[in-house]
Amino acid sequence: MPAASPTPRENDPQELNRFKQSIDLVDYATRRHGYDVKKAGPRGHWHQLEKDGEMLIVSRKGDHQVYLNPGDDRDSGSIIDFVKTRENQTLGQVRQTLRQYLGEPEQGMQAATSPPLPPSTAYAPRPSEPAEVETEAERRARLVAAVMGTHAALTDRSYLHHRHLSDETIDSPAFQGRVFTSQQGNFRNTAFPLYNEHGIATVEQRNDDYKHLLQLPKTGVWVSHPTEGKDTPVQRLVVSESPVDAMSYHQLHHRGAEGQPNTLYVATSGTVTERQVELIQKLIDKQEPKEVVLANDNDAAGRRFNINYLNELQAPRRAREVADGQVAYDEAPRPVEWHATAAGKYHTALRVEFHHATRAEGTEHLTQLTAQVQQLRPSADEAVALEVQRATRQQTVVRLVVPNADSHALEELARTLHAQRETQRGQLERLPHEPGRQPENFIRTEYAISKDFNRDLELLSQGLNREQAAQQARADELAKEQQRQERARQQQEQRQQAQQREAGREQEASSPEAQRREAEQQRQAATMAVAAAGGDPALQRAVQLTVTEPTPADEATPSQAQQMRELLRKAGAQVELRAEADPTSGQLRSELDVRYQPHATPGGLRQLSQTLDALDKSPLVTLREDAAEQAERRQLAALPPGQSVTKTAIVRIDEPEPRAGAPGRAEAVAEQLREGGLNTGSLRSATDPTTHQRHSEIEVSYRLDQPNLARASAALDDVARQPGVQLHEHSGDRAERHRLAPSGINTNGLAERTAGPER
Repeated sequence: MPAASPTPRENDPQELNRFKQSIDLVDYATRRHGYDVKKAGPRGHWHQLEKDGEMLIVSRKGDHQVYLNPGDDRDSGSIIDFVKTRENQTLGQVRQTLRQYLGEPEQGMQAATSPPLPPSTAYAPRPSEPAEVETEAERRARLVAAVMGTHAALTDRSYLHHRHLSDETIDSPAFQGRVFTSQQGNFRNTAFPLYNEHGIATVEQRNDDYKHLLQLPKTGVWVSHPTEGKDTPVQRLVVSESPVDAMSYHQLHHRGAEGQPNTLYVATSGTVTERQVELIQKLIDKQEPKEVVLANDNDAAGRRFNINYLNELQAPRRAREVADGQVAYDEAPRPVEWHATAAGKYHTALRVEFHHATRAEGTEHLTQLTAQVQQLRPSADEAVALEVQRATRQQTVVRLVVPNADSHALEELARTLHAQRETQRGQLERLPHEPGRQPENFIRTEYAISKDFNRDLELLSQGLNREQAAQQARADELAKEQQRQERARQQQEQRQQAQQREAGREQEASSPEAQRREAEQQRQAATMAVAAAGGDPALQRAVQLTVTEPTPADEATPSQAQQMRELLRKAGAQVELRAEADPTSGQLRSELDVRYQPHATPGGLRQLSQTLDALDKSPLVTLREDAAEQAERRQLAALPPGQSVTKTAIVRIDEPEPRAGAPGRAEAVAEQLREGGLNTGSLRSATDPTTHQRHSEIEVSYRLDQPNLARASAALDDVARQPGVQLHEHSGDRAERHRLAPSGINTNGLAERTAGPER
């Protein structure tokens, strides 16, 4: 094992970049915060997450993922921002949380079993190839090859042994060629490839303190061979969350047992995507097993997976050929459907949707469902909350919510609905074009004694019997609940402290001094507004957005670009929109020219800046903005109310070398600037020995709200007119101080003579 890495600085920015690059934001949000993946873009370029009515859009930006909350412009950013916002943590606490999530020691050392993270360039095409040349398939092949190597094999079993898997299990025909060792430098991990119809889609790497899924769309599943060997008829298909759980299930329930059915194992490596459900169904269609066993975790998340599988999976479908040799499947009717999601951290919600021909049928379904819920309530610690969300002639939608501890009640209800649906399907068997009812108990669930089958394997390998293992599992759950309560208590304390700080700030804001600053700020804002109304282009900033989206279905439907224009106008910007539709691709390309005043009102600029940053994270938008103006915008937007803005400039003086010990012209200029009310840095000088010319430089600064701004502005302009002196100042800064200090020297035409190059 390689030596541990040295401890990084506590504020090392490279560690934050590593968190952004190595942590899957979608996986973190679903696992740690209970979000559900509702939609995914082509090749997984973006995901739509939902929880408790809140929607997030996760997309890729450069070498990491970012998220956007369309309902709150302030809620966006990377995994760092996600954790800070949702777990109410400081940056230092975020570092600790993400180190723990990656299984790293508290002090920030990288886990010894974790390979060094590649630089951001590792996720870009090779320098010899233009970025647009590398296709998604080529990128996938390159990343997979970097992990699997040219001769993939299982050469290190240490991780599997640490997970209590025996050599007999590892050497089973089911797992040959399905588990490998990945070698990256001196680091070795166990690799589990995820497959789809086209081959390897991505690879999950695991070690004792390390878990990593290649940054590729999760469009595949890990799948074993049949336990009796390749190409043997499959009788049972077992679905679990991880390959290790599948191998643990095999060791506990299949290995050495006589009369066990020929079994195929499938794992999703965590949160299930729609594409993975489709692949599992295709495996069922192809292998035609007699039963499907759902062996997911014994917790609320695992039960939600099982509830949804129960709705989505079905007995092998009949295939029929369609045009161009394509194959289509006859889908069984679904008069009732359901979907389970997390409702906050501690509750599970079930959405049930009935399809019917008349309102009377809908009322009958609702009455029957209500009666079924009443029967479930005695088995739940708390009442099942039931809400009718929609009731029309053809559709009835009901939402039920229970605490996570009672999610088994929703699973029981889903099984009842499933049985009723299968009965209805059975009544259609006489119709030749309709698929028939699947065999009874075709889909069944098996739960571990503890959280999952690998934990069961660990407890039983310690010599515990099943009853003792169950007792230990309950103790584990109790300890976990105590930790949860302690975290909740700490979060409550943090909220109270934040409220106290906010109350202190409000009290300070009501002081006479704060009111004076606010009045001065309003005066400046009014001055800037007058300048804006006059159309002074020097005070305006420009941003251009290009939006590419599908053309709306009809003229009455506003495009995304039109909605963005309204958002930006409400935030105080001037926006011009140009749009052009491509009839060939069906895409609408729009350009938005955005202009704004950086010193209008801090609150307004804050809203506009947050809106621009949020739109920049959208996969539909390309934003173009001068880098210096973008930095200025974000700096101004981050200022607390009442705080002023500091501007800087550089004054350069060229003069003959002064006599030894005598002050030169540069010293006189520095003194003139100080007397004018400007803050001056140290005077830096260098003399050219050939020409005996001395070149000096002074950095000066001023605040836009300082009372003597007019005198400071006049001093700067006066110095700039002197021979041998150059003032290097941003043209926008120069225009702002002239507008805010109208009583200063008339500077018409001065910019051309004194400004010098912009910084």
